[in-house]
Amino acid sequence: MTEIPTTETDIQAKIDVTGTALVETFPRTGLTSESEYIDIIELPAKPANTVPAGDVLVPTLADPYPYDLFSHQATALDALGAGDNVTVTTSTSSGKTHIYGLQIARNLLEADVLNPDGTRAKDATTASTALCVYPTKALTKDQHEALEELYDQLGLDVRVRVYDGDTTGDRRAIREGADVILTNFAGLNVYLEHHDRWSRFYSGLDLVAVDESHTYTGVEGMHVAWILRRLHRVVDYWGGTPQYVLTSATIGNPRVHSETLLNAPVTVVDEDGSPHGRRDLVFWNPPPRAKAENETGDPASALEGETDTDERAVTERVPASVEAPRIFDHLTARSVRTLLFCPSRKLTELSVQRAADHRRSTPRASGRSSSGDYAAYNAGLGRRTRHAREHQFKTGALTGLATTSALELGIDIGSLDATILMGYPGQRQAFWQRIGRAGRGASRSLAVMVGDHRTLDQYVMNNPEYVLETDVEDAVVDISNNAVFASHVLCAADEIALDEADIDTFADEERLRAATKMWREAGFVDGYLQGAVHYSGPRRPQTRVNLYGTTDIDYQLRLADGVDRERWGLPDELDLEPVDRNRAYRDYHEGAVRLQHGQQFEVVTVDEDRPQPVIELEPVDRPYYTRTRNKVTVLDATSERSREINGFTLHFGRGTVFVHHHAYDEMYIGNSEPKRQLIPTNTPPILMDTQLCWLEVPEEIEAALIRKYREYGVETGVGQEQSGVAHLGYIAGLHAAEHATIQTAPLELRVDKNDLGGLATLVMDTHYAHPEHDDLADSIGDSFEAARAVLERRSRELGEQTASGWFIYDGVDGGLGFARAIYEQFEALAERARDQLRDCQCGQPNGCPACTFDENCGNDNKPLLRASAVDVLEQLLGEADRDDLEAYLPDEYGGERRPTLFYS
Repeated sequence: MTEIPTTETDIQAKIDVTGTALVETFPRTGLTSESEYIDIIELPAKPANTVPAGDVLVPTLADPYPYDLFSHQATALDALGAGDNVTVTTSTSSGKTHIYGLQIARNLLEADVLNPDGTRAKDATTASTALCVYPTKALTKDQHEALEELYDQLGLDVRVRVYDGDTTGDRRAIREGADVILTNFAGLNVYLEHHDRWSRFYSGLDLVAVDESHTYTGVEGMHVAWILRRLHRVVDYWGGTPQYVLTSATIGNPRVHSETLLNAPVTVVDEDGSPHGRRDLVFWNPPPRAKAENETGDPASALEGETDTDERAVTERVPASVEAPRIFDHLTARSVRTLLFCPSRKLTELSVQRAADHRRSTPRASGRSSSGDYAAYNAGLGRRTRHAREHQFKTGALTGLATTSALELGIDIGSLDATILMGYPGQRQAFWQRIGRAGRGASRSLAVMVGDHRTLDQYVMNNPEYVLETDVEDAVVDISNNAVFASHVLCAADEIALDEADIDTFADEERLRAATKMWREAGFVDGYLQGAVHYSGPRRPQTRVNLYGTTDIDYQLRLADGVDRERWGLPDELDLEPVDRNRAYRDYHEGAVRLQHGQQFEVVTVDEDRPQPVIELEPVDRPYYTRTRNKVTVLDATSERSREINGFTLHFGRGTVFVHHHAYDEMYIGNSEPKRQLIPTNTPPILMDTQLCWLEVPEEIEAALIRKYREYGVETGVGQEQSGVAHLGYIAGLHAAEHATIQTAPLELRVDKNDLGGLATLVMDTHYAHPEHDDLADSIGDSFEAARAVLERRSRELGEQTASGWFIYDGVDGGLGFARAIYEQFEALAERARDQLRDCQCGQPNGCPACTFDENCGNDNKPLLRASAVDVLEQLLGEADRDDLEAYLPDEYGGERRPTLFYS
């Protein structure tokens, strides 16, 4: 923990990095801090709130501890001293590591493992041990150093060891001699099988620390919840009685999230006592895209062509992926130590290229001709490369890193002055976590958010005060995914036989009995809960758990045979991580062009006829990258819960989602314009049984809006030949509302919108399960066209009038819990969606990427209609008078069934 200055003099001594200085020196004609697409908010410094260490810690710890405790550290340590499980949710660099580090030291002293002078009283001991679990190996390595530094400062002989997939040497010596073991959940999942080898460690385990716990949401979160339950069974078997410490960034529901992970009560500590210096937040909306850039694809050629044009009709802006690297280059050229956060691995590599292009095109403005002071950083680079770049940045050999969220967490890369966000990261929690990497302690810092021309970004650009709101998004963990649960039941039975003592402590009785019955009938377990359920399947079921998916299938990435490594300057090993099936079909189909290590690779073969599928890559030099398209529909939806909202009916339930990543586009690197489109992928479709949320529109609102928007055709974005489709203006509004509610979901929840999908439809009941009909999913094979034909036939068979509306679904087999959370917070999402649709400045009836377009739309963002969507959402929210629709109501409505139209 770095000593933090707290006086105004110390703050001013830091290099002056301000938003005004950035804007005034940036090489663009006419750009000033008063430009209408620039907003600068200065946040004042906050002093520390501290407690003397001696008020909380025994003299052995308090006397050598070089700081006062922050108030939240003191509160957390008091709660741990009282025997509570604790969740600490405070800002980046607020000393959370020292909370569990000091508690470990207290436990070792109280157990007489250490003498009062800090020397060892016992060698290998069963009296007190601790387990610390981190989300990444890089963070594990960093925190190992931080804990050893802490214990060196305190003069304590504490044995801290890392035990993960990178560990070499005598693993047995670590298990049998360490006081503290640091690992990750992927490793822990596997190590639990051989818990007899860990008996010494588990019998004395009295503290488990889960660092960066807010990262465990979605699929990974549900796996972690079951691994922690399995850990509890194993530790209880050996006699350990651990407390839990979870450290988290600020989230909206720390108690619910933590208790779902642990299956145990927690005390929440969320009053942050750490200081922070003055910080300039710059909300930088790129200017309207210049004609020169559209035509040439060269971002540098448009520098002088971008001007403050009429902001009331902006349909296209310079992409954040082009603008942010320019700012990154500008800051690093002036020795401002900077992190550029990018939303994908691909963009970290592209950003370095584009920053170098900017420096070459503006050498006089930058003051440097070389661009060797920045590099890309992402998990796909492999351990050795990542560690090298961390070291280069820490020592000053690199001034900038273009990174994914890999450096959002607390990896120590030294002090830095500025952060740049390429687009809004999706949640306020992630926004503050990322910008908190700069200006740690009380030093001044700069944070620049470069907006993309898409819904979330433009919402924040138009409402920068949103990031300052006190309510933070909820983190969602849902343990109802039966596929994930079933896989962990097998692991638990393999580790220690299941019996009735596991009812409620591991899982509820009905669910546990159903799972053991299923596996018994399948031949994977023997016995009954009344006695004991033993695992009897293939050895090591833990290795078939995939923490990042709901199936155990991963696709290995490797070089194709015959590649000349020397010609392309490639290492002996690519050092690339495997991908799951959905990502393989989306991003690594044959013909896909991916960027890794600054080198483009084309997928030449996908071989699935083996236990572990293999994707073969060849290095290439292409002027384009690829983007995949998909087709989607919903089948056999069944409602489990429903509620009324101003006459609308909202449902939550399950169903089958049919997804086909059927084609891809080639997009020019320079300007993201298409080169070729709709090239077949030749990949099969995916059927997912997942969670759904859906809304049914009242019949009278639908009838009125159909008539109100019946003259709309090409305005919805469709071609002339499609403009005469019945109900087009209305269904285009439902389609736009579906897009907008999905795209604004991250404003309320810790969710990536790419984990969600949607479908707007005129015939909701066609997509429902019906007891008198066979399941649709069983009759369509692997053809989307067959699915559409079956749905149209079902529509004719059902005959009667039905509701229209839209679905939102979790994009992972079994569900993630996001659709359930959306069901619970639907009104808040609808309000955000309405605001963005209504207030967008594009002036287009069908909208633009800032309000209605979605890059994942299976219908190429057609048809869409903003006004119709706003009407639907305002009626839902009760903010429009129902009487206003009277003029559009026919004398009679209902009767004839509408056409079977649905748009994803």
